[in-house]
Amino acid sequence: MFVYGSLVDPRQLSQVLGHPHHGEVLRARLHGYRRVTTPSYAYPFLVADAQQCVDGLLVMDLASTDLVALDAYEEVAEGVYCRVPVEVEAWGCGPTTATLDAHTYTAGPQLLERRLPRLEQ
Repeated sequence: MFVYGSLVDPRQLSQVLGHPHHGEVLRARLHGYRRVTTPSYAYPFLVADAQQCVDGLLVMDLASTDLVALDAYEEVAEGVYCRVPVEVEAWGCGPTTATLDAHTYTAGPQLLERRLPRLEQ
């Protein structure tokens, strides 16, 4: 899972998962999106933007129950965020990067339409 906001804090991630995360975490970059912050919503979110990229972390080794917990935290069922498949550029040990399949959370219809009606995509 590529994270870029509150979940980059390991304490917050552990709280959301309901247990400490002991898997690998890599620095990562997501191309084709931009990170948006606005006074009208407390948390950052992503919107598609082919000219931009977002730095964050790639959280590895998540169980299916962890994904359920993350979806609940991001209010996927309510349409606040959407979990989408992406490719990220990640760094492990050393200067070489790897392109890996992942998921991330982008702004969902409720967030875009109800909370930020004037956001230009």
